[in-house]
Amino acid sequence: MFTQFAHDLCAARRKAGLSQQDLCILLELGSKDVAALETGAMPPTIEQMCRLSIIYNRSFTQVYQGIMQSAREALFRNLPDLPETAENAGSNLNRDSTLKRLDRELTAALTQHHARS
Repeated sequence: MFTQFAHDLCAARRKAGLSQQDLCILLELGSKDVAALETGAMPPTIEQMCRLSIIYNRSFTQVYQGIMQSAREALFRNLPDLPETAENAGSNLNRDSTLKRLDRELTAALTQHHARS
């Protein structure tokens, strides 16, 4: 997932004329962490993504899309493991409708993603 991001990150840094040391200072990271970001070995945090987007004036949307896809897949896998009813049913009046909506939306998103793959 982060391979394309790492490639884009390296290209953006070179185009901006910045060194890895410049990124170390701007991102408040060590050189090993910056290298890990640029090789795809380490995913960026949200804070780092925001800083990188500002530094390079780019959105790096493919990272967000990849993270959202992973989140959808994890939720879809875990949804069937929820108990039938919550412990305190009185405080969960919307639980059934929320779970049905979540199942519907995840099924649609994953079906659409797999159709594009």
